Amino acid sequence: MLGSPSDFLPFFSLNRKEIDDGERVCSEYPVRSTEYYASLADRNNPLDPIKRMVFPSLSELSQFVSEDPFKEEEQSPVPFLTHKYPDRVLVIITNYCPVLCRYCMRKRNWKRSTFVIGQKETDEIVNYVKEKRIRDVLISGGEPLSVDFQILEYLLLKLKEIDTVDVIRIGTKLPVVAPYLLTDRIVSLLEKAEKVWVNTHFNHPVEINNYSCEAVRKLLKAGVPVNNQTVLLKGVNDDAETLEKLFSLLQKIKVRPYYLFRCDPVKGVFHFATSVEKGLEIMRTLKKKLSPLALPYYAVDTFKGKVILFPEGAEYKKAKDGYLFNVNGTDIHLP
Repeated sequence: MLGSPSDFLPFFSLNRKEIDDGERVCSEYPVRSTEYYASLADRNNPLDPIKRMVFPSLSELSQFVSEDPFKEEEQSPVPFLTHKYPDRVLVIITNYCPVLCRYCMRKRNWKRSTFVIGQKETDEIVNYVKEKRIRDVLISGGEPLSVDFQILEYLLLKLKEIDTVDVIRIGTKLPVVAPYLLTDRIVSLLEKAEKVWVNTHFNHPVEINNYSCEAVRKLLKAGVPVNNQTVLLKGVNDDAETLEKLFSLLQKIKVRPYYLFRCDPVKGVFHFATSVEKGLEIMRTLKKKLSPLALPYYAVDTFKGKVILFPEGAEYKKAKDGYLFNVNGTDIHLP
C-alpha cells in the first residue's frame, strides 16, 4: 500500500516540487493507493490520468465551497444512513478505501478516524428500512467491500429478508483499483444476497485490463448486474475521444455505462470540474458515435437530487456566478 507522496516515485513521473506540494496537501487530505492501481500509470507521462486522479495537488487547498454541499449529514435520521429520496436510502458503512481518489465527493470523511458500521448500527438501519418501507438501498463508503466479511454478510442478509427491499446497490471501486480483493467469498455472498446490483467506477480506458475484466466476469457469472458511474474530470477524461473509447470498452465487457457525472462542487475536489456546457458538448458528440446501450445519462447532483441533462435541450439556466437547476419545482444554485 502506498501512503505518502514519495511512495509513488517508482510509478509516476514526479519532481521535487510535486513531492513537497503533495506532503503539504497530506496535512489536510491524506494520500493512499494500491500498488496495482498506481502501476496502471505511464511512468514517462507527467500528465498521466492515473497520476492526476490519485496524487495530491495544491489545487485541493485553495477552494471555498462546502465539504458537504448535498447535506448528506443533515438528512441522516439514524447513524450511517442518509434518506434523500422517498423510497431510497444511502448507507455509508465505512470511510476506509484502499485508494483515495482526489475527486472523492466524501473527502470530508478522510479527516476522521477510520470507522466501520457495527451490529447495533446495522440493526437500527434495518429497522428504519422496514419502518419506512424502503425499496432501494445503496451501500457505499469508503469502500464497502473492504469491511470485515461478517459485518458485510450480516447487513446484506438482513436487508435481503425485508420484503419491501427490491434492490441492494453496492458502490464499489474494487474491480478498478484492486480487483484481486474481490474474492470468490465476497462474490458468493453477493450472489447469496440475491437483490444485489453493483455500481462500479471506471473513469478512463487505461483502467480496463485483464484483471478488471476478470473481476467483472466473476460478478456477472454470479448473476450480479454491473453498472458504471463515470465522473467527468478536467485533464483526465474531458474529451469525447477518451469517453467514446471508455464507454465502448465497458459495453464490450457487459458493464452498462449508467451515469456521466459533472464533478461535484465539493471542497478539495472542484478543480476537476468542467463547465456544464463542456459536458453537453461531449454528450452531443458521443450521441452521434455510440449506441444507446453505451451512452450514459449526463447528470448534475444537487442536495435535492440528480438533474439529468439531455444534449438536445438541457433544463438549466446560467446565473452570474454559476448555474440554476430546477429540481421538483425548486431552483438549486451550483457554482
